[in-house]
Amino acid sequence: MRRNTILVTLYAIAVATGCKSVERFDTGQDSVYCLELISGTSESGMVPDGGVPTDSAVNPLRLALTIDAQHLSTRPGVLWSNDADFGLCSPQPLFDKAPIRTIQPALSDVVSSVQLTSDHVQDVFAWVDSTCQNTMVSILSLIDGGSVEVRLFKPKSAMDDNGPAQQRSGFGVFARSQRLPTCGF
Repeated sequence: MRRNTILVTLYAIAVATGCKSVERFDTGQDSVYCLELISGTSESGMVPDGGVPTDSAVNPLRLALTIDAQHLSTRPGVLWSNDADFGLCSPQPLFDKAPIRTIQPALSDVVSSVQLTSDHVQDVFAWVDSTCQNTMVSILSLIDGGSVEVRLFKPKSAMDDNGPAQQRSGFGVFARSQRLPTCGF
């Protein structure tokens, strides 16, 4: 138990003192990161079967993300999506100002120091609740140069893998991030 407390404390100190400063990723009150699904098709389980309608003005599935760099070890941000009209949870968006919650037990494991690629400043393993798809696992990646990525893992039972996208497991990578005053949704 003492080892876990020490590891969590060291993690919090590293975040607070800015090992590879994470403060620059903080969106504050006046901006958000706008990300789009880059690896998702209807087979990904993140969008409905048939994908996003081609006449849709919101194509593709996008996320808005705020980041609170002071709380990376607890609640690093908030997530919402643009898919209320076409998504898995329609008429609700997949995410509606959903808090991202760091997976606390992972902070005392070696996984908390995983760096997905060499340009990642920090990768945070977290939970995020969908409006209709239950809790998903996410990896929030802070990347050199000031961009971010979000990877979402949507768990479902193996017996559901042949059903519609709403019932299948899923995975998506959201990138091509821009930091803007608003994402327009």
